[in-house]
Amino acid sequence: MRLLVTGMLVLLSFPALADEKPRAPGRAAPAAKEPARDDALGRPDYLSDLARQILRRRMERHGRDMLHLMSGVVLLRRDVVRTLAQELAKEPRITRPLPDSRDELNAALPERFFVLQDELRERAKGLDEAAKNGNDAALAESFGRLTQTCVSCHSAFLAPKTTEK
Repeated sequence: MRLLVTGMLVLLSFPALADEKPRAPGRAAPAAKEPARDDALGRPDYLSDLARQILRRRMERHGRDMLHLMSGVVLLRRDVVRTLAQELAKEPRITRPLPDSRDELNAALPERFFVLQDELRERAKGLDEAAKNGNDAALAESFGRLTQTCVSCHSAFLAPKTTEK
């Protein structure tokens, strides 16, 4: 688990380090990077543009939270971890579609998405509890389980037919 957290920290810090290289005198500053595109994670054909846009906002927020969570876990900033984990656990969920519903977003999502959304909530609660109890090993394990849920959800988002269980 330590290897996973350390590896994530190293990988995520490379882009930041690359941006801070000193420039040679007289060289212009590099152009600003483009903002993350709608299809940064992929553009699954089964979702409408509106559905992708709604999910993208949520995924971007989760991505920012995960960066802060990783930092909080690695640096043992339990207060940060608890705050973010509680926010994730309390986040409004996208509801499962009702039978014969016309709700485009909810009906388009694979069932696995809803299972993982519930799992994310429970694992965020576990992360909060580990931070509250001050158990560093449990904190690392809980963060790893939360990360597993994120990866599984991305997989379900991109290839819903191959991830259904």
